[in-house]
Amino acid sequence: MKISIIFVLALAFFGMLLGGAQAAPAPDPKLPSGKTIKKVGKAIKTGFGILSAAGTAHEVYTSVKNRKNN
Repeated sequence: MKISIIFVLALAFFGMLLGGAQAAPAPDPKLPSGKTIKKVGKAIKTGFGILSAAGTAHEVYTSVKNRKNN
C-alpha cells in the first residue's frame, strides 16, 4: 500500500515537472515588432548605398587625379 502511494506521488511529481515544459511561453514585450525591424533594415541598406557611392566617387577622383600626374 505504501509503495503504491509513493509511486503515485512520484508520477505526479514528474508529471508536474514535464507538463509545465510543454506550454508555449508568452511573447516577450521587449522584442521589436516586424515594422521596426524593417525600418532598421531599410536604414542600414541606405547607409551601405551611401558608403558604396562615396567609395565609387573616391575611386573616380583618384583615377582622374592620377591621370593628370602621368
